[in-house]
Amino acid sequence: MLRKIFYIAAGLFLSIMLLGSMGLGVWNHNLNNQLEQSEADYSTLQSDYSKLDSEYSRSIDDYESKLDKAQTELNEADAQIKKLERELDQAKSENKALESKVSAIQSKVAVLHAFWFTSESAFAQRVENSDDKQLKELYKAMKETETWDAFVEFMSYLIQSISETSGLSWQAFEML
Repeated sequence: MLRKIFYIAAGLFLSIMLLGSMGLGVWNHNLNNQLEQSEADYSTLQSDYSKLDSEYSRSIDDYESKLDKAQTELNEADAQIKKLERELDQAKSENKALESKVSAIQSKVAVLHAFWFTSESAFAQRVENSDDKQLKELYKAMKETETWDAFVEFMSYLIQSISETSGLSWQAFEML
């Protein structure tokens, strides 16, 4: 009887062990399947990560390339702006010089116009308003002497100074 109980207990124990090992086998099989699926998923993710990493590297390279190009273009544009600013400053100074010449020519032409088309007092006023000291001195000499030579010298100087200020060359000629 003891032997029978022992055999029954041993049979139950072996049955439980067999069922347990079968359960462990099924569990092991499920874990292996899950591990294989996880490894496949990991490989897929690793592949996707590699693709993303290479795209990221390309994007960084493209960004740096475009940034370098933009910086180069910006530097060129900045240099062009500075060049244009220098040219503008030069043009402004040339414009001021031309305005000064035009103003000087206008004042002398106004004197000439006043001589031909207005009264003697308007003519005298234009000469006095002129900034040309030599013109004033020649006018004063012309008024004091009232000679033809003083008049010719005054008019020659006036016309010659208009011509020279405007950039034209003018040669006085001897009158017979």
